[in-house]
Amino acid sequence: MMTLSRRRLLTGTAGLLVAGVLTQALSGSLAFASPPLAAAVAPSASFTAISVRLTGLDQPDALLAQRLYSWLHANFPQLDSQLDTLSALLQQQPAANGSSLLALLSTQPKALDDLYQALVSGWYLGVVGPLPRPQCIAFENIVSYQLVRDSLLPPSYAPGQPNFWTQPPARRAHV
Repeated sequence: MMTLSRRRLLTGTAGLLVAGVLTQALSGSLAFASPPLAAAVAPSASFTAISVRLTGLDQPDALLAQRLYSWLHANFPQLDSQLDTLSALLQQQPAANGSSLLALLSTQPKALDDLYQALVSGWYLGVVGPLPRPQCIAFENIVSYQLVRDSLLPPSYAPGQPNFWTQPPARRAHV
């Protein structure tokens, strides 16, 4: 068994104090600094128009739009020209949606179909990129939750007060 002397107590306390100061200094500047978004590239007009068409929202989430556009910009070399082509294709076929839109895109170059899939996946799932390492760019502000927010909560949100699950449910009389 180890005895606690005054010297050992002071040494231990000083060590903890130094460790705490260093942790505090690092956490403010390095350790927990959030990674910056990819280079701030402003979404193009074609991206915005396509996003409004695909989401059905007049004003899609600005942060998600920035993250999605930054990811697309980094992963699609001819992004702006492909967005213009996709926008023109969607304007030529305004009634195309669902399976008819997928059939139309299957007649186009694969890069255009890949762009469409990345757009839909980014807006509705918040996940972009191919398997095995897709990248999550959003969760609670994705379009899937925006469309049902008046009646459903995102799955990570608890519907009751903290620890509501620790109490047994109230008994109700059967009808």
